[in-house]
Amino acid sequence: MAEQPRPPAPIDLSVYIADARLSISPPSVGAGPVILVVTNQASRTESLSITPAGSGSALALIGPISPQASAQMQVGLDSPGEYTIATAAAGNTDADLAGASRVVSARLHVGARRPSASGALLQP
Repeated sequence: MAEQPRPPAPIDLSVYIADARLSISPPSVGAGPVILVVTNQASRTESLSITPAGSGSALALIGPISPQASAQMQVGLDSPGEYTIATAAAGNTDADLAGASRVVSARLHVGARRPSASGALLQP
């Protein structure tokens, strides 16, 4: 029986939400699993979506994230291309959900697939 190579090791991406804009670091990664570490420093609760460019459906949704709070989520970005990281108002009332987010979205470039983690030590 042949061994299957492990997927690439996950990479941490930092996402910072402010009242006017969203930033992501690093802005470019190779295809494979990523862990989004999100901090909401905006004055209102926000949710975060990850959408492939040219697609209307979100690949992942994170939130709601309260002001001054953080969240974490692992996402498989297996296809190279451009992704949009955007926020949307979040809450429990219709007024909360109807409010348009004022935060400018960010772009994430996903390049060629990263190498397998098969040869890496201390991997799960």
